[in-house]
Amino acid sequence: MKSIHHPLILGITLFATAADAHVQVLVPVGSAGDAQPGAVCELDLRFVQHAAQSGPALPMGQSLQFGVVVNNKKTSLMELLKPKQVGGQPAFTARYTLKEVGAHVFYLQPAPYWDADEQAMVTHYAKVIVNSVAAKLPTESQMGWENWEGWDTLVGLPVEIEPRVQCTSLWTGSAFTGIVRVKGKPSPNCRVEVEYLNDNGTVKMPDNSYLAHILKTNDKGEFTFVAVRAGWWALTAIPETKETARSPDGKKVEAELGGVLWIRCVDMK
Repeated sequence: MKSIHHPLILGITLFATAADAHVQVLVPVGSAGDAQPGAVCELDLRFVQHAAQSGPALPMGQSLQFGVVVNNKKTSLMELLKPKQVGGQPAFTARYTLKEVGAHVFYLQPAPYWDADEQAMVTHYAKVIVNSVAAKLPTESQMGWENWEGWDTLVGLPVEIEPRVQCTSLWTGSAFTGIVRVKGKPSPNCRVEVEYLNDNGTVKMPDNSYLAHILKTNDKGEFTFVAVRAGWWALTAIPETKETARSPDGKKVEAELGGVLWIRCVDMK
């Protein structure tokens, strides 16, 4: 397929694909995209075939890790996970009260998902970064910059996207740059699948090739993406690895590892 190169976006190949994606959703609930009254952040955790189609939903097993990093402190939130149903499939929700000022990096290691079509066990580590502005906690500075400090903190996931742009406050049309890291090291020529969270079905896709767009990192593991619409976008890095796992029937199969970063863009009015 023909590659498209933009002079302002270096080291990237962008093209459309109709491949069957998997998208691990980990986003705050509500239009504000951060905290609700009482400094509560309610998180939506579900696994879907395509975020751009709002499904179909895929079953989520019990997560292996769920927590938050704030001010370089890592805290497990496993006890906050509550089961729910999405499209008839098991999913989860969690409510967390923001108690301290700073960027909150929520992260998830879901249970591996058996993809029978691809004959692979799929694990997509996910994270989303929420600032504490809406929690209205006291700050020393008048501007309150402490609310978003720490947005570039790494969790240390096996596959993780490191943001190079403050992604807790992005205008629609802003350029976002990230580095894909595999076991901490930059991953060159790595595939990054991009999907828009189209829960209400507002966006109509011209055809299935628009469901996911593919970026590839440059030789430094970097990529750049410009979000053209307000809302949540999933960036899923899927490096080529030689990892293996056991299928439900005990056979040795491919292990697909991915790293998801959710970013939200807001229209300037």
